[in-house]
Amino acid sequence: MSDENNEPTGTTANVEDGILDLRPPKGSLIRQLLRLGLTFDHKDADGETWCDYSRGVTATFTDRQATEATIADMDTKDSQAITVERLAQVNEIKTWRSDGASD
Repeated sequence: MSDENNEPTGTTANVEDGILDLRPPKGSLIRQLLRLGLTFDHKDADGETWCDYSRGVTATFTDRQATEATIADMDTKDSQAITVERLAQVNEIKTWRSDGASD
């Protein structure tokens, strides 16, 4: 695979016992975002943005090696920075879209 400049992207394939494993490393920011239901949205000069539109949540971070992300509510624009270690402790992200004024 290559990017728009025809430069190779990704890393060399690691095949073990005939299996190509494309999952992100355990303990990585990407793995935690996927676990919480977010998916890649876009990448720009500031970094990457991952989203869950049904719950109205975004996560932004500088690059795939980042150890911190900013999680934001799409509707209220409230946000909090969180480390990978703390994100691993999160089981649910509540937003205005997901839970509204139910409390």
